[in-house]
Parts: sequence; structure tokens; C-alpha cells
Amino acid sequence: MKSDNEYYENEDSDRGGFTTGLLVGAVVGAAIALLFAPKSGEQTRQQLKDLADQQKDNLKNEWERTKDKVATAVDNVREKADLAAQHAESTVDTYAEKAMDKVIQVADGAKSTVDKFRSFNDNLGQHTQI
Repeated sequence: MKSDNEYYENEDSDRGGFTTGLLVGAVVGAAIALLFAPKSGEQTRQQLKDLADQQKDNLKNEWERTKDKVATAVDNVREKADLAAQHAESTVDTYAEKAMDKVIQVADGAKSTVDKFRSFNDNLGQHTQI
């Protein structure tokens, strides 16, 4: 077991190393602080203003790119909608023409049937009068 005297001797030597380390650290810290000291208030404000202006310009550029992308997307949608409308109109026209042709064909068939019926009726009437 250590005597009281030995205990204090070791503690004093440890304390001396700590104090030396603390003083060296303080000197090194002060030197670093002087080397990297902040700029003057005016310089700092100008640097912050420049940084804010740069970020504002970046934001404006990004906004313009986004607007251009949206405008391009809208143009693409319009083009596709126009093409779809043209295709739909063409398809409707085709079916309308086919339907009209069928209506004309049915009407011609009906007229032909009516003409045949009249002719038959007329012939029937002439045979009964003789």
C-alpha cells in the first residue's frame, strides 16, 4: 500500500503534466484562433450578401429550368392530345362513312323492293282486267 507521501508525490507529478498540457493547449489554441480569426464585420456581411446573391441566382436558374421542363411537358401533352383528337376524328369519319354507305345500301334495297312490289302490283292489275 502507498504511503500518504507517495500518493501526493504521484498526484503532484500528474498535476504538473496536466497543467503543462493545459498551458500548451491554450497557447496552441490561441495561435490557431489568431490564424483563423473571423473577418471584420463589414467583410463578413459582404461575404454573406455575396453568398445570398449566389443562392438567389441559383434558385432563379433552377426555377427557369423547371419552367422550361413544365412548358416542354405541356407542349408534349398538347401534341399528343391533338394527335389523339385527329385519330379519333378520322376514326369517327371512317365509321360515319361506313354507316352512311350501309344506310344508302339499305335504302336502295328498300326502294328496289318497293319498285318490285309496285311492278308486281301493276302487272297483277293488268292481268285481272283482261
